Amino acid sequence: MAVITISRKLGSMGTYIGKKLAEELGYDYVDKNRISKIMKEYGFSKFDNIYETVPTVWEKIDQYREMTIKFLAEVILAVAHHDNVVIAGRGSFGLLDSYSDVINIRIKAAETCRVHRIMNDRNISENEAREIVKRNDKVRRTFVESDFRFDYNNSTEFDLILDTSIIPPDMCVEWLSQAYKVTNGKRDDDRPSVKTLKIEKVLSKHVGEMLERFREDTSPIEKRTEQ
Repeated sequence: MAVITISRKLGSMGTYIGKKLAEELGYDYVDKNRISKIMKEYGFSKFDNIYETVPTVWEKIDQYREMTIKFLAEVILAVAHHDNVVIAGRGSFGLLDSYSDVINIRIKAAETCRVHRIMNDRNISENEAREIVKRNDKVRRTFVESDFRFDYNNSTEFDLILDTSIIPPDMCVEWLSQAYKVTNGKRDDDRPSVKTLKIEKVLSKHVGEMLERFREDTSPIEKRTEQ
């Protein structure tokens, strides 16, 4: 009974690892696409645009943007409250760091390795891949640091850090699964459980229904490098 957050960079294989780990543990898996679906069906339609671009000065003080980010945080907390879930990205490591039954994992890889993976995955040139990687890194860092005020590069925020330019992704899944079974997904401290979170009833019901729908998605896990 725990929540696992996966923080990763483009080309690190973090998405593949997160999905495989969730499958291994029998957990739900929630990423940007699924959070976006939860938010859109609840009435917030602009999350994708907000997350995937670096905000201008005017956008940083835009009330709709602020309201959307606030609701994003509420959705992540509601997903965590349902327990037994792997949450990929979206600053979830910072939002959930105050809870004992949350394990924060960072999946990384050397930039050169990530660039080569994107080159092969998208069949593009090295310069094109490097530009995509750098731009994506900037967008993710800006989102976490500007909107959530978390230090994206602070390694102390994470319980485990694995480098897939050294450790094969499937071995990462195996190690993480073993670590979970040893710790039972809990930190040995007096922080509260995610079950103590106070979630608005309508939102909790909506998130629960969406998680049920996601479980029906039986599409195979592809060993793609994109996230």
